[in-house]
Amino acid sequence: ELKAGKYTVSNSLKIEKRITIKGLGKTQIIYSGAKGSPLFEMNPKGNLMLENVELIGTGSQFAFASLEKNMSSLYNLKVSNSIISEFNFVLKGYKESFSDEITFLSTSFKNCNNGIELSQETNDKGDYNVEFLTFDNCSFENISRNVIDYYRGGYDESTIGGNLIVRNSTFTNCGGGEENGILLNTRGIINVEISKNTFKNNR
Repeated sequence: ELKAGKYTVSNSLKIEKRITIKGLGKTQIIYSGAKGSPLFEMNPKGNLMLENVELIGTGSQFAFASLEKNMSSLYNLKVSNSIISEFNFVLKGYKESFSDEITFLSTSFKNCNNGIELSQETNDKGDYNVEFLTFDNCSFENISRNVIDYYRGGYDESTIGGNLIVRNSTFTNCGGGEENGILLNTRGIINVEISKNTFKNNR
């Protein structure tokens, strides 16, 4: 539990077990780490739950990212009642990483170059990065690219899966830098629910 206040973090926090971080007031975690580094580095068996915190970057880092390789086991992430702003990526899932559940509830994403990129498995063998991806009562504002990019390539029937829920959420001024012109990319994902959302001024 973190009391209200500002907490500056200069190096990635390695998440390799179950941990909950809960703010008890206006709790801000300000990340000053290196360009391209994650505030929260999701390792095998990492299970992170964030509640009532504000994450602030400098525009060049990631809020969350898996390891680039050696993800020998899955990780899980749940964020609720939080604000994430000023990052290059909100979440970057690298090739061969896998998560059972990634959930964002009542969370705001603001002023980030990229949102959630779970599209590194481009070998078209039916691979994908997460089984259940959920956004409920969230807001996206000024997210330039990869607002939600959830990709499953290929048609291998042995790996049918992927579940996306996006509901009760708002998207404002997003997608302006997206080269493929797709705001929410769900290619190959088997079960998709997009309901009760509001879209405003998204290029």
